[in-house]
Amino acid sequence: MNEHDTMPRLPTSGQILGSLVGALGISHPILQARTARRYFAADTEHLVKDSSREEIIEAIAEVLTDSGFIALPQNLEGSAKNAPTLTSTLRWHAENWDLFWSFLRRRTVSVQPSHLPRVWEAYLRLAVIDLALRVAAYLHLAGADPAILEILNFVNPRDRGAYLNQKRQLSGLTSECFAEQVKVHDNTVDAWMYQGARPSNDNLTEIAAVLADKIDESTEPGIALELRALYWVSDVADLLSKHVGVGSVEEIIGRLRRYAAASFHLIEDQFLAEERTDKLAVLADLGANARIAEPLLRALIQQEPDAEWQEDLRSTGMDWVRRVLSVNLRVRLEEVDETIEKTDGQLLQDWDVSNPEAYAHYRMSLELQAQGRTSEALAEVEIAARLDPTDPANHFTLGSAKTTIGIRRGDAAQVKEGLDALWLAAALDPKWILPWTEIGSTLLHTDRAAEAVAHLLSIKPECGPLDSGYYSALGAAYWILDKLPQALKAFEDAIELNPEETSCLVAAAELSHLLGDNRKHRLYSRRARHFGADEGTEKFMELLREFGKHVKDVGGPENHDRTIAVMDATIKLNPNDEDAYFNRGMAYFSKEDDDLTLADLDAVLRLNPDNAAAYMLRGIVLGYLKRWDQVVADMSQLIRIEPENAMAHYHRGMAYGEQDLLDNAIADMSEAIRLSPNHSDAYRCRGDSYRYQREYDRAIADFHTAIRLDPENAGAFLGRGAAYRMKGDPDRAIADYDVVIRLEPLKPLGYRFRGDAFVANGKYEEAISSCTSALNLDPSDPLAFFTRGNAHLFNGNLEMALANFNSSLEIDPSSGRTTYGRGLVRQMMGDSVGASEDYRHAEELGYDLKTSRARNEHAA
Repeated sequence: MNEHDTMPRLPTSGQILGSLVGALGISHPILQARTARRYFAADTEHLVKDSSREEIIEAIAEVLTDSGFIALPQNLEGSAKNAPTLTSTLRWHAENWDLFWSFLRRRTVSVQPSHLPRVWEAYLRLAVIDLALRVAAYLHLAGADPAILEILNFVNPRDRGAYLNQKRQLSGLTSECFAEQVKVHDNTVDAWMYQGARPSNDNLTEIAAVLADKIDESTEPGIALELRALYWVSDVADLLSKHVGVGSVEEIIGRLRRYAAASFHLIEDQFLAEERTDKLAVLADLGANARIAEPLLRALIQQEPDAEWQEDLRSTGMDWVRRVLSVNLRVRLEEVDETIEKTDGQLLQDWDVSNPEAYAHYRMSLELQAQGRTSEALAEVEIAARLDPTDPANHFTLGSAKTTIGIRRGDAAQVKEGLDALWLAAALDPKWILPWTEIGSTLLHTDRAAEAVAHLLSIKPECGPLDSGYYSALGAAYWILDKLPQALKAFEDAIELNPEETSCLVAAAELSHLLGDNRKHRLYSRRARHFGADEGTEKFMELLREFGKHVKDVGGPENHDRTIAVMDATIKLNPNDEDAYFNRGMAYFSKEDDDLTLADLDAVLRLNPDNAAAYMLRGIVLGYLKRWDQVVADMSQLIRIEPENAMAHYHRGMAYGEQDLLDNAIADMSEAIRLSPNHSDAYRCRGDSYRYQREYDRAIADFHTAIRLDPENAGAFLGRGAAYRMKGDPDRAIADYDVVIRLEPLKPLGYRFRGDAFVANGKYEEAISSCTSALNLDPSDPLAFFTRGNAHLFNGNLEMALANFNSSLEIDPSSGRTTYGRGLVRQMMGDSVGASEDYRHAEELGYDLKTSRARNEHAA
């Protein structure tokens, strides 16, 4: 059987939302457009932009909100006005589902189609925890009672009918009278009450009007909201039941009700009344991803008796999805193995296995290889090849294992044995493309790129259709030979055959960047992210861009652990194996273990003081640790080895800039730009250096160029806004900061900078709102408190100004400017003693009182 025929498929977030739109009858002009149809169909040839996806999700949320599915909180203040929206909740789950989908896509070979419901259930468990915290925050913000959560007890079709019947009984109407007033037939009401049929939205409006008129202390909008929410939730639950099973959905909905109710009461106990609205808005907007969710999750863990749910509650953030799903898959592997055992006879029949004993060893070798037990896997496939020497699959697997191990260990003899096995597999089945491709890949990884190209181009048409693996190997070989256009064409051919292969998409994006084709670079980068290229992949490909060398395929955390284990064994056999230290250091780098990464790179450089890749990677890690002197030293060594390395000049320039050595920074960034004229970030960083030197026109010119090269470079917009602000043009600064916030809505700096520009523009209320948004995202930012304090001061609200200056000084007591600002407020409030103390202390901290007083008198 072909892999395509047996690989289970999961829907994308677009397909899930499209299914909901269809099942719930949601109608909106944006949802009928071609872009929405592409998103709902997961059209990989025409992927929608992030902004278009947001518009689609906003349209869905708008219809659901307008229908009464969720009540909008009223009378919110400041930044909380727009924070808790259904749009943000749907967007969060869409993004996290796609992250989960891409994480799992590369691992579905271990999951039988019959086990996919368990995979869905794993994500739903995460969604329930996140939604429970959001629901609790929404209820508080809307002033609703948690009793409304009772509707979650009635979400299956029959129970929702019982709920409606209860309401009818409370009204005192008989079924016949109820049907007459709602203007439907008696049998329609019976279908609603006893068969779980769904009333139309128009019916629900009529029902709410009739019940509100008959039930004491009930309002039509309140009943309408209750009933619409009940039917929406039950429709979604019914849809999920088809994928996960009724039992799982019932358990999940029960947990949602319990967690939401518990979180509602925990909020009352743990959140102080001061700034509660803003905190609740952040919780409603970010859910389990908000910092303030931690105490709620800890409290829920203490109440939760189920060990699996306890584990799911332990962590938040993006890694949450990866961790829980990997745990879930490992837990289920035994059941997968059982299923394989039960169906083994059918597999043997389908695959026409002539030697079942050899096949058993062959299959065992694949399982051991998947677990990282390479030596044991090699032993098993050697037995399979001995038992059935005419089966090309055995020799192909044997050859692949030997060449892989030989390349890692630098064992030329083992590589030769592997190549012999691959040639034998090709001889036994000349029309099978995989052995031919693997031979080319082995030549490539043993520094014989020219031979690899010659071999791959010599493969005859009758060897079978050339697959994506063939073209990716050819592309990598061309790349190493510095034949970039041919490399890009080969990777594009690979993508045409397998549009979901992230390594080919990332390679095509990087090659497009090197060839100056920004349109293709953005296209392939977007598709790579869509199909799961994570931050670790991008870091490795950045090194690839810098050195033009092929980087080995990088997988998830378990692959990093496997690499470390293999390299440990290699180093024990040969303590002077430079490549083993480097590969282990790369694995530690992907696991974000900086100390162990640096230790391995130090070992590499002791063995080979001219290893350019080690200097680059060590410099990057030292940059994360803000050890700028050492970054300069490493990049200088790299420039000694490779004077034309643009990224080395760029990183050294960054380090100089962080040390305020601005002339040095500008010189290095200029050299990086000369060597790589399309390097957007080099222009941005040089612009920042000019800005710090107060050469604002030169800074703005560099930021313009950075934005032209990369229209989504948020840092360039941020820097240009700051330059405009310092030139006295706050309107242009605010426009740039608006773009920063659109590009990076969850980063606080754009909001804080915009607040400062609003102060300069005299728009103090807008400044207060913008700074509050910044503080919701980062409550430890002293400058955001300072700027908000300034806005309150200029707005005449001295008490709020004093409170903000106090908060800023609690975080950063060394700020002379903030100390002086507090003194000014105290003086205006009549506290001359406190003001004098602050002025004196500000001067001790190095603040120029004379200049500030002259400036304030001029402003007055």
